[in-house]
Amino acid sequence: MLVKVRLKGEELYPAEVRGRLAYLKNVILIIRAQGRPLFVDYVDKNLASYEPPFFLSGKVFYYEVIEVPEDYVPFLKCIARQVEEEVKPLYKNKKLGCRDEVTVVVEK
Repeated sequence: MLVKVRLKGEELYPAEVRGRLAYLKNVILIIRAQGRPLFVDYVDKNLASYEPPFFLSGKVFYYEVIEVPEDYVPFLKCIARQVEEEVKPLYKNKKLGCRDEVTVVVEK
């Protein structure tokens, strides 16, 4: 299966997650600080319930939220892994993996 995802998403600070954004599901988060990607993760529940990793607790960062279409939800981990390979974050996410036969194309 071929999956296309745009790399550019909505940028916001964790304190700005409210209203419509609080109930977003099935998104990919790129956690950035000063423009540098620190960590890539996925959220399959509500965005408001997301807890950043412990090692990022002392840093000032913001989220780049990439919404994934409903058809691609079963491949959320695969898409997040490909986005991680594309942006090359400072910290790697070890829980991203892919067992499915999926080709992910990341558009810049």
